Amino acid sequence: MKCQVKMIQESNYSLVLMSPWIAITRMQTLSERCGIDLARTDGKFKHEREAFAAGVLALALSKLKEYVFWIEVEMVDSTPDTRLWLIHETEKGNVFDKRNVESVDWDENVDDIMEVIRKKCKKAYPRDYVLLVHARNYEKEINFGCVIEEMKGIQSPFLEIWVFAVLWQFGIFKVVRVSPALPVVELKIPETLEEASKQHPFLMRGRRGSTPGFWDAGDCFLPLPRCD
Repeated sequence: MKCQVKMIQESNYSLVLMSPWIAITRMQTLSERCGIDLARTDGKFKHEREAFAAGVLALALSKLKEYVFWIEVEMVDSTPDTRLWLIHETEKGNVFDKRNVESVDWDENVDDIMEVIRKKCKKAYPRDYVLLVHARNYEKEINFGCVIEEMKGIQSPFLEIWVFAVLWQFGIFKVVRVSPALPVVELKIPETLEEASKQHPFLMRGRRGSTPGFWDAGDCFLPLPRCD
């Protein structure tokens, strides 16, 4: 009996693009296995956290324009953390469009979300980069209107800045573009993930003939990092 499922080296994201559903559910599984605190803070889960954040942004963008995004986790360079790939099928072949995403967390160690954003904005980034802030300071409420207003006085190196929060009590991902201002996207978590699960889970990097690109990987198994 042959196993038709491809095994990918543990957390070797350099070989594949993931669907948003895969990126989000991998992080959910880590939290269940290892505990939320460890999953949120341990350095060995950095790639999974960044992929999760990119997955939420991808679903928000998909709701706005009905695009289908794929997530690449950067494994070599220090930046960007992830990329969102959009693949357009044309008569001459696939055309690839990417968005470079730099991720940062706002957690309980920082009182004001603007401190996190200002620190990032003081650094030099390519103009096509998107900053994605995961609001994880659950002791603080975000006034998105105030963030948008304060951003008007900040010189940002980023093409766009998005902030998202997981509102578990309401079952919602709230995703807001704060620079330039708006849109606001609210995603009902169960319904959104159910719909997102219909997307192929993985694309494999490679080439067909002389054409490089990404192709449907079929059934794959990408092990999660261990908790210990």
